[in-house]
Amino acid sequence: MVERAEAGPRRISVLASIQSALARPATWAALWAVELALASLPALAWFQWLRSTIDHHYAPDELFGDLGTVFRFDQRAGIGQLDAASGQIGALLAVLFMLLGAFAAGGWLTLFLSSAPERGLRPVLAGGARFFGRFARVWILSILLLALATWLLRGAPWNRIVLGGVFGVPATDFEKLETLSSERTVFLLRGAQALMHALLVALVLVWGDYTRTRLALFDTRSALWAGVESALFIVMHPLRALAPMLGIFLFEVAFLLALGVVSNSIEAGVSELHEVLVLFLLGQLALGWRIVLRGARYHAAVAVSRAHVRPIAKPDPWRFGRV
Repeated sequence: MVERAEAGPRRISVLASIQSALARPATWAALWAVELALASLPALAWFQWLRSTIDHHYAPDELFGDLGTVFRFDQRAGIGQLDAASGQIGALLAVLFMLLGAFAAGGWLTLFLSSAPERGLRPVLAGGARFFGRFARVWILSILLLALATWLLRGAPWNRIVLGGVFGVPATDFEKLETLSSERTVFLLRGAQALMHALLVALVLVWGDYTRTRLALFDTRSALWAGVESALFIVMHPLRALAPMLGIFLFEVAFLLALGVVSNSIEAGVSELHEVLVLFLLGQLALGWRIVLRGARYHAAVAVSRAHVRPIAKPDPWRFGRV
């Protein structure tokens, strides 16, 4: 049975959460290997097509690093078919990645909730299998909430209330917004829409982390009930719930920006084989960092939940039937 909430609140350290995730190399290395293997499937399809198309038709290294406009025009039919196939494979892989995330969440939470210093893959696999069904239901709820957020800020409510009601835009101009007074107004309006949509998506993702953590921490089975409790906690204690997640997000953004600067400096030069390998390694470093920070978010969610969250008492169905 997992440990209950602690007696008093304590400060949650973002660095401690990242360190705790980094201290489980078997976990994040295994997840990295699985994600790399799945991502290699469409890459292998492109590699096989390019190999059969370019082989004996072009001089060695003629197209390395730059396929060129002429090549793309000549091979437009094959590229179009490959794009369509890659899109189908990508849709399937997206579902597999999300299901893998639900499984990995059970593994991370099992490690962080265990009283013993577990560091191998055995508790990860056991925890992933144990909580997979419950976390899959949270995944479905998250998809529904994301769809609701998109509808609110990209659909009829935004168009009718904000565009039509506040700014007086006719229904025929919801897409282009040509009836507004200036391009600056259009830019600010679209920017506000995108910002609010991004914030809602981030809130749904954080809500999912706390819901999964609550299910594992208190070993309950109702994803809907845990989701309601997590939403109430976020609304009542936004700073406690969101501050650690924001700190981890800033670490992620800073790291990716640094990698982007390095990769852009490499891409600016002439493409060589070693430069392509360096770009590949940078991509894998970004993937590994993302996996580590995913674990850090679960560690922070566990720390916050143990310090501040207590289960809401459920009514006893036999209370009024007792003599």
